[in-house]
Amino acid sequence: MLSRFAHEMFSCSRCGFCREWHWKGVENVCPTYPYTPGFETNYARGRVRMAQAFMGKEIEVTEAFLRDVFLCTLCGSCDAHCPVEIPLHEIFQALRADLAEAGYLLPAHRQIVSNIEIYCNLYGPRRGRKGASALRSARASILYFPGCTTTRKARGIFASVIKVLDKLGQDYVVLEEDACCGYPLYEIGQMSAMREAAARTLDLIEQREPDIVLISCPGCYYALKVLYPEKLGLSPGFQVQYVTAFLLPLIAGKTLAQHPAKVTWHDPCVLGRHLGIYDEPRELLRAIPRLELIEMHSNHENALCCGAGGGMLSAFPEIAGQVATRRLEQAKAAGAQELVTSCPACYLNFRRIVGRAGLDLQVRDLAELISEVI
Repeated sequence: MLSRFAHEMFSCSRCGFCREWHWKGVENVCPTYPYTPGFETNYARGRVRMAQAFMGKEIEVTEAFLRDVFLCTLCGSCDAHCPVEIPLHEIFQALRADLAEAGYLLPAHRQIVSNIEIYCNLYGPRRGRKGASALRSARASILYFPGCTTTRKARGIFASVIKVLDKLGQDYVVLEEDACCGYPLYEIGQMSAMREAAARTLDLIEQREPDIVLISCPGCYYALKVLYPEKLGLSPGFQVQYVTAFLLPLIAGKTLAQHPAKVTWHDPCVLGRHLGIYDEPRELLRAIPRLELIEMHSNHENALCCGAGGGMLSAFPEIAGQVATRRLEQAKAAGAQELVTSCPACYLNFRRIVGRAGLDLQVRDLAELISEVI
């Protein structure tokens, strides 16, 4: 995988802009760097050199090497601020893929691989819980694909999407079986396992013959929309829509309940920097009467990561929490009463940390808010 990026890797000018800027809405380009020992290998410039050394078989893969490779959320902030425009997060994912191919993996990530291979879910067996929802009919135009985290850890998002679809009178069914899109495997470099998970999931979806697969997780959306056709050679025979794009035309012109609150929008890294979706969620929020939308110091392509991506939350929960705390502090500094996002991983990490950080701030998913006002 790394050999595909050889030219880009050796185009690095070693300027150091991928570390800290403190300029034009950016505090730290690398969200995890402030919570590491601060070595060269703790941010993008050093990781590029690590990738070069691994590809050239110049270095031994040690526990420290692996730790520094995975102390990265793959958020893409370094890409967005690289003057040479190197696709840094793709290089770091390719490094992980080559490490996995060579048999290297963090112990904390082995359980992820095992859970998805055996149980088709990031979190393992259901532990007595029934399926996400019974199918309402044999086939419907819309198939809602909740994803692992929404199904198991962020049930409020799941319930809210269902409530919105019901209120809008949509003809839909829910994929009730455990079915991982494979994105968590992609993040940690497990491409063979991802290909197997993707094939299983695609088969389950296509059995329903949907016209539209509706998704409320940026990782799932990125997997089905981009990675399946571009990385895996899989061509879904249906339209893939993210919940924000799906809802925007349906909400237009409807009378919505008032929501008198100061709200800030957190741009999830995959939804924003990787997919370029910034405006749709903000348009939905602006459509709500008396809601005051305020921006944090870091927003759009400058948005600070939540800390959960790239396998960080499972391998380095303390650092994931520190990154989340800084983002929540930005929301409070902006004067927000509520932080709204549209990513179950962001939602989960923020809610895990907000009380612990002692911040008077409500963390919500956009679907939760829309379900209340529609």
